[in-house]
Amino acid sequence: MSTESDARFWDRTSRHYAASALADQAAYERTLDRTRVFLRPDSRVLELGCGTGTTALLLANDVRLYTATDISAAMIAIAKEKHAAKSIPALSFRIATAEALAPESGQF
Repeated sequence: MSTESDARFWDRTSRHYAASALADQAAYERTLDRTRVFLRPDSRVLELGCGTGTTALLLANDVRLYTATDISAAMIAIAKEKHAAKSIPALSFRIATAEALAPESGQF
């Protein structure tokens, strides 16, 4: 599979994915708690494969800068819709691959 075909798949699936419930909410909450241990107010975070942005929206208030990315334009569109309903200045969403972000990696 290519990045382009992966992006098309997630673009087609995005609304269904966004509407689906987490399989194990308790496990997700534990993962968030474990992740927060590593975050500091001066942290600059890069999330790859953020999907619809749920995790980014929950963690971004704990850091200085949080950049959440995904290869799917439709997933990022949903994430931006969610973000518009909340005021989190430290958070930004971008359509990008890890390879495209490599030159910026030193800032995270």
